[in-house]
Amino acid sequence: MGKRAFIIGIFFSAVIAMIDPYLMFKELGGSFCFEYWSPPAIFALFILLLLSCIHRIFELKTSELLLIFVMASTASVLPSMGFMSSFIPVVSGFPYFSTPGDHWAELIINRTRPLLMLQDQAAIKYFYEGLPSGENTPYFAWLKPMGFLLFFMLVFSFMSICIMVLFRKQWIEKERLVYPLTILPIEMVRKTGSSRIPELFKDKLFWLSFSLAILYYLSNWFSTVSTGSAALRLSSTVGLFRRSLFLRLYTNFPIIGLAYLMPRSVSLSLWLFHIIFTVQSGFLKMSGFNIAGMNDPYGGRSVVTTFQGAGGMIVLVISLFWRARKHLSSCFRKAFSSGSDIDDSHELLPYRTAVLGSVLGFLAMVGFMMYFGMPFFASFIFMVFALVVFIGISRIVCQAGLPVARAQCTPPTYTAYLIPPSVITPQGYTVLGLQFSWAADIRTSVMAATGQSLKIQEEARIPARLLFAGIMTSIIVSYIFSAWMHIHMGYKIGALNISGGLWFFGGGETRLIANLMIPLINNPISGNIIFPRYIFTAIGAFMMGLLMFLHSKFLWWPVHYIGFPIAETLPLQSAWFSIFIAWLIKGLILRFGGHNIYKKSVPFFLGLILSNITWRFIEVVLKSFFRP
Repeated sequence: MGKRAFIIGIFFSAVIAMIDPYLMFKELGGSFCFEYWSPPAIFALFILLLLSCIHRIFELKTSELLLIFVMASTASVLPSMGFMSSFIPVVSGFPYFSTPGDHWAELIINRTRPLLMLQDQAAIKYFYEGLPSGENTPYFAWLKPMGFLLFFMLVFSFMSICIMVLFRKQWIEKERLVYPLTILPIEMVRKTGSSRIPELFKDKLFWLSFSLAILYYLSNWFSTVSTGSAALRLSSTVGLFRRSLFLRLYTNFPIIGLAYLMPRSVSLSLWLFHIIFTVQSGFLKMSGFNIAGMNDPYGGRSVVTTFQGAGGMIVLVISLFWRARKHLSSCFRKAFSSGSDIDDSHELLPYRTAVLGSVLGFLAMVGFMMYFGMPFFASFIFMVFALVVFIGISRIVCQAGLPVARAQCTPPTYTAYLIPPSVITPQGYTVLGLQFSWAADIRTSVMAATGQSLKIQEEARIPARLLFAGIMTSIIVSYIFSAWMHIHMGYKIGALNISGGLWFFGGGETRLIANLMIPLINNPISGNIIFPRYIFTAIGAFMMGLLMFLHSKFLWWPVHYIGFPIAETLPLQSAWFSIFIAWLIKGLILRFGGHNIYKKSVPFFLGLILSNITWRFIEVVLKSFFRP
């Protein structure tokens, strides 16, 4: 295997990189590239398998198919909410939306390195308002900021890959995590004998659920086009605490399918802790209890739950390093001595490279923050918190199989509210605000994608060096093509002229950053703001530690701890009810049918997942001709 699969992987990486920005600017919906389960990569695999069923000329080996899938899934990280759709508005938005009255110029723009923002005023204006007829697209104006950000992203991506290599053996071989998000692509390529048709595609239950779900989506779409509303709604909300809070009852087929693959203790943890945190937030709201200072806009419903989640995430990541301490120490010995007590010949990278890449990558990221203008100690602490969030979310995604997940407290918020302002400095707050674009409202990451790719490598026996080359190539290809498509479509249509991207290109992202950081610059936070956050971080850490102790020491304890750090995030607010449905169905099947019936039922739920992805692409085609 090799050249053919690699070239096809590059092709799909380029196409996937352009999908989301194109659909956003054309207002065709879609949003394929902001989720951990990589819908475009699964659909690309589906197309390749259908072609191989049609004729043998299209047939590829299992390892080739999964190499293409890994490259495509990695490419789906950057185009949307993994990086590009958040960073381009920051690069161009502050100069465009700034007014004399908001003081952005002196507080943010003048304190920002020229490399981090677009400098050509005409290029900025035409990107948002559309390029006048006869004018040439000013691509060169973007070359410096986007070139620098490519280098920045490659350093962070390489560090992320190295960290996942160091944890691979612990998570896959020793702890034997399920990796639910990898089950569908692996099952899709599983064949027996000389048959070109995968075993999954021969299963009647798979096609039954696939067909029923497509009919449901199609009927609702036709109803929306003809009457303006869906024929069958499977979602609702329930008002709690005098309707001051709402519990969302959203039925989502792919989340039901993925949650059915989770261990029941994990799915129980996700929906149960969401309800517990919701009830807690309701009581806090009813009692009027409040903590001074702003809440993280991407966190929980209150400062209390945001920093409880922060403490839980810190303890989770500490426990990951503690459980892997023997393996990690062996990796470090391998890196800095000639000892051969651990074999790394089948790893994605040699342990020496992984260790040095992790350490030097971390120091390089600290150096970037210092170059941007943040003091050393604040830069160091910010990057520690960034690793806490990225490693913690990667573990949650790999273990729980959540298609969408977000930390309850983001790295900029950790840093801004847990460090004295004299340590950060006003310039540091400005730099901290700009990091929201890649370290806050993220829905996918290279680290999580690599963690899942390493599980797929184990199943497919893809040569390690080829897989690493594929991952790095897809990152570069995805960055270049997604950046080009954003810029090209901006000048062609005008970023302000699209309703679907108003949050990013209508000033929402830039105003949020400014509204968070400018108050911290003008009115530095005091001890009465910092101290309560430490208290609730400690409470969250204690609760997480207690949950982990109960889970590890008592076999009768039914609740996993993995849902605690993300219990009140927006993605889980939408997903919890579907997870509950899957947990309940799986429990009933295991109770009354046993494990054999459960295994036979899995294709039905895989069909629910693939049908949703397929429908998304069908819907884009339909919208191109008939807009609801």
